[in-house]
Amino acid sequence: MRTARLGILRFILRDTAAPAGNRAHDLRPWCRRWSGAGLGLVLLCMAVYVPGLWSIPPVDRDEARFAQASRQMWESGDFVVPRVQDRPRLNKPPLVYWLQCAAIAVLGDGAGRWPHGNIWVFRVPGALCALASVLLTWRIGLRMLDPRAAALGAAMLAACPMVAWDAHQARADQLLLLTVVGAQGALWSCWSDLRRGRRARAGAWAGLWVWVGMGVLAKGPITPMVALLTIGALCWWSRSWRWVGGLRPLPGVAVVCAMVAPWVVAVASQVGWSVYLHTIWDETVGRSAGVKEGHWGPPGYHLVLLCVLFWPGVMMTGLAVRRAWGLRRRGPEMFLLAWAVPAWLVFEAVSTKLPHYTLPLYPAVALLSARAALAADTRRLAGLRAFGTRAGLVLWVLIGAGVMAAGVALLEVLARHGEDVREELLIAMLWYLCIGAALAWSVRALWRGRYAQAQARSLLAAVLLLVLFMQTIAPAANQLSSRVVGAIRVADPHRARPLAAAGYVEDSLIFLTRGRVRRIEQEQAAPWLEANPDGVLAALAGPDADLDALGHEMVAEVSGLNYSRGRFETVRVWRAGRDARGTGASP
Repeated sequence: MRTARLGILRFILRDTAAPAGNRAHDLRPWCRRWSGAGLGLVLLCMAVYVPGLWSIPPVDRDEARFAQASRQMWESGDFVVPRVQDRPRLNKPPLVYWLQCAAIAVLGDGAGRWPHGNIWVFRVPGALCALASVLLTWRIGLRMLDPRAAALGAAMLAACPMVAWDAHQARADQLLLLTVVGAQGALWSCWSDLRRGRRARAGAWAGLWVWVGMGVLAKGPITPMVALLTIGALCWWSRSWRWVGGLRPLPGVAVVCAMVAPWVVAVASQVGWSVYLHTIWDETVGRSAGVKEGHWGPPGYHLVLLCVLFWPGVMMTGLAVRRAWGLRRRGPEMFLLAWAVPAWLVFEAVSTKLPHYTLPLYPAVALLSARAALAADTRRLAGLRAFGTRAGLVLWVLIGAGVMAAGVALLEVLARHGEDVREELLIAMLWYLCIGAALAWSVRALWRGRYAQAQARSLLAAVLLLVLFMQTIAPAANQLSSRVVGAIRVADPHRARPLAAAGYVEDSLIFLTRGRVRRIEQEQAAPWLEANPDGVLAALAGPDADLDALGHEMVAEVSGLNYSRGRFETVRVWRAGRDARGTGASP
């Protein structure tokens, strides 16, 4: 009999077509111990989240805004109102800025010590929150499901592209994910006790409201919304509302208000109540009722994206929801459906849509999908042999192959626009041999009807693919602002000249220049250089940016992909007058 010494690799290689009772007996001790699944999940997260943390330049637009606001908060000592240059940034609560300031305090933010403006320092809190979310998901799974399902579900969450990409971003979304997982874990503990006629433990109900308060400070109403919708769905399905009193809602609301109110009063006293309340209204009701910043999508938008953003964990998701619905009278299935379904419908209904909006629901989807994959091995999963299921599995394989092809296609597009990506293409080709082999290894298990084994092996392909993307493809595709700043340093090596940007005014440029650059309109380029005879200007190439005829000197011309606008752009760096010697070429 094998013991808890089984490692991650042996778990993946293991023949999961063996009888379910034997597998549970063999693997439960391994899945419960930190020396087994817990340590394995930590190593998996490190393998996915560390590559690219230093090498990916600041991503427009949200990441650069968050990082610049945190830097200015730290440098100014004003920990109440986040600002990007002189503009208050009140549409996001302060907790993520405080965590990034703590990262600066611990890791430092000295100029020039690391590439890309030391952006990795600001990304560390997000990566740690992603790791904590994976481990909390595993712990929740251990309390409600088979230990194998808990470990597999947490691994699927760790390696899904949406979580991995956001873990490389200095944004609030991973912090939101952590607060939602924490609150839902506490809610499960409370509900499990109350439905058995016991009183909810003080640590559980108090933890629920503390997590909700942190969620409000992380990203406003999302954490309390998910929790309230879960409570409402549980009450509706169980036909009982009495247990809600056991959550201590009145003391809980007092806890949340005590956590949130001091900052709300402090920020409103600085900017004014009318300004702050208008911002809150615009970010909540405004985003729900109307389309913000062009981020629109039809109903079903998030469901379609789930096939890519949750790959490879999406292999059994459709059957998992069907299975859970049939077993919704059971506690774990009822709770996970109540977590995922109502909030998902809300996100599909609101007018403004972004891919990461449904991220707080991914842990529930991961646990349900992992449980279905294990049930499929015992042939107790309804619909497993149906034509739709077979077509879905073929589509799952094609999506994996399509994601691989998309990386090569992006590098090819960069090469066609003059980017020197020969080394990246060679690395990608060699790396894809390994990814293809891992995917074929997974398909082989799928062909033999070993679904859990196929799901586990596909995680290896996902990890290899994410490492390639984060370490090679993403840095190659997001170099424009870094190159523009390099050209600016040629024109202004001492960083003492006035600096402006016309046409190309992405937030990454502000972050990389530490807030020095002034944004102006394209038609203001020539007047600004005339008014600043020692100034340096970065202007989008075009008829209005051709300043050579006015006697100004073009120092460099830089071309690249503008990720936020989805197009290739050329930026020229100018010095006022002809008093300084220029290189005329991109550094």
